[in-house]
Amino acid sequence: MTRSRNLVVLPCPNTGYTIKALKENMGHAVIYIRPMQKDIELSSSVVCESPMLGPMERCLTCEKQFNFNELKVHIESCRPRTECSNHLPPTLENEHLNAQTSDSDSLINQSPTEENTDQLFIDLTDEKTDMESLSEWRRMREEQDDEYNQSLIADQAKELQKMNSEESENRRRKAIDERRAQIASLPELAHGVPLKVKYPSGLMRTRKFVLSESIKALFDFVGEVEDATEWFQIQEALSPPLRNDLCGTIFERNIRGPTTLFVQWISSEDVEFMQTILAPDGNDNHNKADYNSGTVSPLDQPSTSNEHLASFSPCSEQEETVQKTNLQTILSLLSAKIDDDSPTSNQINVVRDYKGNTHNILRSTVQAFSRRLFNLGARLDVIFVDDTKVAEGAVDGGGPTREYLRLLLKAVQQSSIFVGPENSKRLRLDSEALHKGLYRQISQMISVCIIHGGMGPHFFSEKLFLQVCGKPTRPATLDEVDDETFKEMLCKIKEAGTLPEAKAAIEMAEDCLSIIGAFRSISTLKQWDMLVQSAVEYYVDGRCNVALQQFVDGFNTLGLLQEMQKHTDLFRIIFVEDKKPLRSSDLTSLFEVNLSDQDTYKRELETRTLCFWRDWIIDVEDEECTPLTLENVLEFTSGSSTIPPHGFLQQPKIEFLHDAPEKIFPEANTCNIVLKLPIHYNYESFKMHMSNGILWAPTFGVA
Repeated sequence: MTRSRNLVVLPCPNTGYTIKALKENMGHAVIYIRPMQKDIELSSSVVCESPMLGPMERCLTCEKQFNFNELKVHIESCRPRTECSNHLPPTLENEHLNAQTSDSDSLINQSPTEENTDQLFIDLTDEKTDMESLSEWRRMREEQDDEYNQSLIADQAKELQKMNSEESENRRRKAIDERRAQIASLPELAHGVPLKVKYPSGLMRTRKFVLSESIKALFDFVGEVEDATEWFQIQEALSPPLRNDLCGTIFERNIRGPTTLFVQWISSEDVEFMQTILAPDGNDNHNKADYNSGTVSPLDQPSTSNEHLASFSPCSEQEETVQKTNLQTILSLLSAKIDDDSPTSNQINVVRDYKGNTHNILRSTVQAFSRRLFNLGARLDVIFVDDTKVAEGAVDGGGPTREYLRLLLKAVQQSSIFVGPENSKRLRLDSEALHKGLYRQISQMISVCIIHGGMGPHFFSEKLFLQVCGKPTRPATLDEVDDETFKEMLCKIKEAGTLPEAKAAIEMAEDCLSIIGAFRSISTLKQWDMLVQSAVEYYVDGRCNVALQQFVDGFNTLGLLQEMQKHTDLFRIIFVEDKKPLRSSDLTSLFEVNLSDQDTYKRELETRTLCFWRDWIIDVEDEECTPLTLENVLEFTSGSSTIPPHGFLQQPKIEFLHDAPEKIFPEANTCNIVLKLPIHYNYESFKMHMSNGILWAPTFGVA
């Protein structure tokens, strides 16, 4: 026992003091070893001359010394032929034979002597005990051999991993030094184009480059920082990644003007990527002559390892396994690629319509997205203008953007390019919208809502969502035909009981069927079923094919489409499934409460108000404050009606209106997501003013 000074002698089992026996009997107690005949050798003088061979050990059969690894091979050739002597010392073999011939049942014991201190003592009372001991001893030896081999393999693997890590680190340091030397020899030209580089750590660097110079100069500038890796990629928001072994000029790599480039470090432990690097392709991408020469070598094609390159297209870091991937992680990595600088062209001026109309929102967004310099990968600057054309604020700290994105999704849902139930929309063909590129712009709007605000549409039909993700879909049905006249014609053909009735119905629909190329003469029941199905598929899918391609193209914004195709089941949550209704527990856990010091009068008032707040949101959830909902409460506080999957950028907080007794209604700072609760002395007063304050608020944020 711990701290006990009473020592107890442990009786030695028949098999000796094995590890298993000590674990079963001792647990975590401290064990002291007391030599019986001679001191135990504790020095490191007995060391094997050759590494990984083990210490010297004496063979108990021939008394010769061998290395531990060699001893096992020696025993196989040195062992006697008798069954008992396969693993037992000579003395035990003699005792085993004597025990079989003796008439006495007394216990056979052998006392240790100075000449034979390494012998293993086994009591052999009968043949059964003898064989059990022998089997146990053999099993113990096999376990020890297995443990030793496993330990040896693990040590070798660790040593190899250590050597590889050191080699990789040396290569990384050498690459950084070479890049620094190269970039130091190149002056920064004043007439160059400024290129901004954003690193995974958040570091931002800018340097001017001449677009006609080698792209390797740009790679050297990017990779000279301390945490750079040997291999990396750079990427614009809407362009494919460029690996740092490519050649050519900056202009030829589709970098045509001032832009922001995102850096993605590639670990040397990425096995799939290193295999593509080491694979012989006959190209030398590190031609130093190309670096400083005025001529440009032929462009090397990027690696065709789609699995690897696609994994980096939307993310700044790649998760090691699919099991670790979740929607929150994906959206966080996508939003991390947004440029924090908001150019003037990204300003969106929105006229607020208090009657609930959303056409102004959609019109303002289309106007902004149509600007030549509008950057989908940069932060938005949203300014709401009221009926008197007065702007609510000149700076968008986040709250106006969240409010705008919420209203934008509602406007998109009601746009002319969709048709179908409110929670299951599908594409509708609008030739004017197709000509103006509205399908692409609306899918870009949805992408911006998801990446910038974490808000999903939640109104896609299952079929439309699968079409966007490039997955197989079920055949079109007659119910999906939205033209009631054409649908009625097809129903008459389908429901015809005889062939003449079917032919008559087809003749009535001849004009419509001819336009879509489905008109034909029929002679069997199967043929008119096929005619109806082909007409339905063309009307629902075929004629909308060009619109669908334009719609899908817009989801390439910031790499969203690639992630949707890779993680279709995860994105179904925000595209197809209904919104998960808020619960009072969600708001309780969302907000952090700023309380005054303990044992103060303010703290007493705050504690009481906090209890009122918790009771009130429960009443709101139970529809005791209709028409107020918990979504309205969150809109008032943050501008968003839902909690984004990746959370808010700021920690939502609750504060208290102590210094203004005349303020009896709640207030909120939607940019910092701060809800300020009024101080009331009874719950009924608190409930009435909280509910009315939010319902009467002319705009989000202030009652």
